[in-house]
Amino acid sequence: MKIPKIIHQIWAGGDELSEYFAALSETWKRDYPDWKYIQWDNQMMVDFITKHYPQYVGKYESFPSNIQRWDAIRYLILDRIGGMYVDFDYESIKPMDELIADETCCFGMEPDAHRGVYNDSTIVFNNAMMLSVPGHPFMRKVIEYVFENKDMSKIPEDRFRQVLYTTGPGVLIELYEQLTPTEKDIVYLIPAKYVTPFNSGQARRFTRGEMSEELEQCLEEAYAVHFFFTDWAADEDNDFENTSQNDK
Repeated sequence: MKIPKIIHQIWAGGDELSEYFAALSETWKRDYPDWKYIQWDNQMMVDFITKHYPQYVGKYESFPSNIQRWDAIRYLILDRIGGMYVDFDYESIKPMDELIADETCCFGMEPDAHRGVYNDSTIVFNNAMMLSVPGHPFMRKVIEYVFENKDMSKIPEDRFRQVLYTTGPGVLIELYEQLTPTEKDIVYLIPAKYVTPFNSGQARRFTRGEMSEELEQCLEEAYAVHFFFTDWAADEDNDFENTSQNDK
């Protein structure tokens, strides 16, 4: 295993971690018992960036929303410490050591049904599950863009897409598409069937208690499941919800 055996999760809100998220978190501890587990709170993140990336503190504090800070800090954590970052709305089904044994940088792909969210990009993946060795060149590219990019002309006006294309998955996808074939060889995009077997509509149906042959088939090869709880955008015009409900 080249990637350090460390699991990182971020919970920086003022509320207590819900029982549901706590239960999902336990699935990662269960399936990766020899991995160190770190739950990052706001003070830990502030201390971390102040100590290890003081040049980025101003930019970090200037982001308009917390979700942008939580996006940005996860890249820094993986760059400095390495390991696996995973959102709290992710459930582990079984350890994926065999998938990542020889890899140095990994991202979970999303179902094709979500392509419309990212301007119909051919390949779509997100930052809800990421794994990396410290100092990986692609993670460095992401950090440079997120913290040093000055060109705001292409940033959409609505908040949801602002996040996607300043700190979120939209940035990752655009930077990946600019890589040479050789550079892409050291970034493993984990197929959706393994780590994102449901699209957002299917995930909602599953969490409401539905189980059908369709959903069971989705889980046949799954190592993990993403449930797509986009609470940070709940009060916004959530384009993700609008473009990914075609499974109803």
